Amino acid sequence: MESNGVQKAGEVKIEELKLLSSTNLVFDLREFLVEFNLYEDLFSNYLRGNLVLTDSRNLIEIAPLIGEEYLTVKISTPGMESKIQKTFRVFKVSDRQIVRDNNTQNFVLHFASIELMGDVLLPLFKPHEGMIHDVVGEIFTNYISQSREFNVSEANGEFTESTYDTPLYILNPTSNKVKFVPTGWSPFKCINWLASKAIPKDGVARNYLFFETNKAFCFGTLEAIFKDVYTNKNFIGRYSISAANIRDGARAPDINREYFIAKDVEMVETIDHIKNYTNGYLSNRLITLDVYNKKYDVIDYDYVTEYSKQYHTSGEGSKARPTFTIEGIRNPVSSTSFYPVNEKLFDGFSENISERMKDIYGNRRSSMIELTNVKMNITVPGRTDVEVGRMLYFHYPAIEPVDDKSPADNQDTMYSGYYLITAIHHKVNKEQHTMTMEIIKDSMTVEK
Repeated sequence: MESNGVQKAGEVKIEELKLLSSTNLVFDLREFLVEFNLYEDLFSNYLRGNLVLTDSRNLIEIAPLIGEEYLTVKISTPGMESKIQKTFRVFKVSDRQIVRDNNTQNFVLHFASIELMGDVLLPLFKPHEGMIHDVVGEIFTNYISQSREFNVSEANGEFTESTYDTPLYILNPTSNKVKFVPTGWSPFKCINWLASKAIPKDGVARNYLFFETNKAFCFGTLEAIFKDVYTNKNFIGRYSISAANIRDGARAPDINREYFIAKDVEMVETIDHIKNYTNGYLSNRLITLDVYNKKYDVIDYDYVTEYSKQYHTSGEGSKARPTFTIEGIRNPVSSTSFYPVNEKLFDGFSENISERMKDIYGNRRSSMIELTNVKMNITVPGRTDVEVGRMLYFHYPAIEPVDDKSPADNQDTMYSGYYLITAIHHKVNKEQHTMTMEIIKDSMTVEK
């Protein structure tokens, strides 16, 4: 990225922060802003956030603020073309507090993606049939997709919807079909259900997810993201724990370098083998029940023997060192689940999803649990081109005598390597943008 004119990493430009009230009044909230918080989560279907505001003009009454407002956001990092740009819907006002001799008040506006408001009010009953990724696209287009941003007229302050809808990216297509009738489920719930029943056309892991980043909605497997890093080197950069503002004899600090320095690092979770023995990670059992034909089937899944067949955060399974040993203790009976089977539920449809669960359940359960093995939170200077679902390389230092090793070689071979960004807290004020990122690693091999 270009650093011309940028004084320090984390600089931010709040280009637009406008509120459209329920009475069609437009307010520029930049003058009221204390802090803007935006949360992305790989396991959430939408974005959410809040605005901390300070007000001496009685905005709550003038607007009035009742929790039904629209909020337009446009934030950029100097030197970057990528922006966080979207219209949200306010749903709550909280934490109102009078300060400064009773002439100023602080309060918090809570907001979420505008698509969420349509989702909670739209139960579906229409039958759907087809390839799962096609059905996901159909539901998204017909029931979720909305104008991503509103335009605010400088002349009269009116809001108009843009012609640009938030896109849905299918990261990798599915290979199985589905036919189902949602019983009043919301669109998001339908897509989440479809994700749990999807088998990839290319790949092994059944870890499909549906999530929203600050740029788009995505539907695909985590394995597709992992593979993309190793085949196309598609990751956001190499982060490390290091002192900032080191100039190495240069007259000015290296801004680009400072963007990739973690200020705070917290190890949130590490491998818990007692948990993994019992939660179905290493092995699990599925018992399918066909009540009509009075029969059942027992399917045992052993992840230890299947591990090498799929991509992980550290690459191909044959190269990615697992967090367990081949001789590890495991018993599929320790994690047993039941699933109803309805053979030939639909006439002329041979791929009833309940009959495919034997090919999905065990792999998906192990692949999803694996994401909880190693988890860290790191705080870094903010960038508006970073989003959940991307990968980064984190250089975790080895705590040992350095000797003649270069800093690049002095890394912990268990905890260094590629990590998946599973959550981001963007914290923005008038001068600075910081990100606290939750990152996970499912295997222990390091690439130097």
